[in-house]
Amino acid sequence: MIPVSLFSNEIEKKCMNVIKSYYKQDIKLTNKEFIISSNIKLQIENKVKQRFYRDKIHYWIIERSGKLNYALLDNTMGKTMPITFLVIFDDKMEIIHSSIIKYRESYGGEVSGKRWLAQFDGKKCNSIYKFSKEIDGITGATLSVKSITRGINKLSLLLPYVIEDPNQ
Repeated sequence: MIPVSLFSNEIEKKCMNVIKSYYKQDIKLTNKEFIISSNIKLQIENKVKQRFYRDKIHYWIIERSGKLNYALLDNTMGKTMPITFLVIFDDKMEIIHSSIIKYRESYGGEVSGKRWLAQFDGKKCNSIYKFSKEIDGITGATLSVKSITRGINKLSLLLPYVIEDPNQ
């Protein structure tokens, strides 16, 4: 595996910009790290049929108008390189925004499109994330589409554990 720093200053700044531009109002952001226990990891990986890239994720607690929202950052493998993506969840654990933070492949970058990513809005941990049925494909980006779809599904399943984390 290629050693790539997946939480560089550049990635952190881009995540913060995505979050702030989505809300367009004053918010309080707290950056955290969540260590994924082996039993949670195995359970989610078996359900989604995709491995976690690492044993931890970075996330932000977003405080606004007395409610807590969460933004989770993760990576998923494209054809040969990791794709770094961010998913923002509201206080009902529904996806309200997703963004590709860093796309490293030479093909398939269309998954970064706002219109394609918008089809995840409103999905929850019990939603169906089925490629070609509930999630539209993109010609020439099949591997990236499948990978991002599974990656977003993983984060929606992981979110309840992040929220329950006593170290929060």
